[in-house]
Amino acid sequence: MRTFLQWLACLNENYFGLDPKQYNRLFDQELEKVIAKTRDPAHRQALERMRGFNWLGYIAASVRNSGCRDQREIQEKAHDVAVKLLTGGLFRDYGERRHGPMDLRFKRSVGNAVRNMVEKERNRQRYLPTVPIDQAAEPSGMTSGDGGGEKIIKDFRRLVQRQLGELGVAVLNVRLAGGEVKSLVGSTALGSPGKWGIKRAVQQLKQLAGEFAAAIGDPGFLRDIERAMASEEATVAKRRTATAARQAAGA
Repeated sequence: MRTFLQWLACLNENYFGLDPKQYNRLFDQELEKVIAKTRDPAHRQALERMRGFNWLGYIAASVRNSGCRDQREIQEKAHDVAVKLLTGGLFRDYGERRHGPMDLRFKRSVGNAVRNMVEKERNRQRYLPTVPIDQAAEPSGMTSGDGGGEKIIKDFRRLVQRQLGELGVAVLNVRLAGGEVKSLVGSTALGSPGKWGIKRAVQQLKQLAGEFAAAIGDPGFLRDIERAMASEEATVAKRRTATAARQAAGA
């Protein structure tokens, strides 16, 4: 059976809510390990004063202060930061003389993690392509500049091209452009794919995005792709509801 920490480190496709008590308990457990190894009385007392600290509350507040207002997004990002700190060197590599007080080290680490997250998201929004669906090659707008977000998108598009071919790239393009993947059904340029083939390409694209996000350590990228893939389903559902309502009204 996986430990909670192992579960925490996994990238899941499905959203799950935060349980602050569980996260704070994990941080407290890591703190106790540091306390147990600390021999200097003054340093030990400083660490002991951090017992019961609302670790996750501080992280969530930092995410909120970065400009995020959606509660679900705050929870998702707070989870990402918590995972990064718990599985990184915040506690494992800590040394009082080298890193200073733990409370300041924690707050600096949270600040750096949130700033990096904001910058990655800004780059993704800047470089996500909006191109015609028949433009399978990388658009010219993505070949200039040296931003980190541009490189992420270019690398992912290359991976999609290599693993899923022209159909995978076309599905990615049409969803990022806000179109519907059903428009690709029967396209001769893509080998005349059917509905099942398009649906399979969408699932493969989600899986590939998950692997790519795990490799680059950016779960936010995965959520962006999943939302792009899922938005069509929501649009289609709304249209069906509206159509049914009109039919019922005319009956």
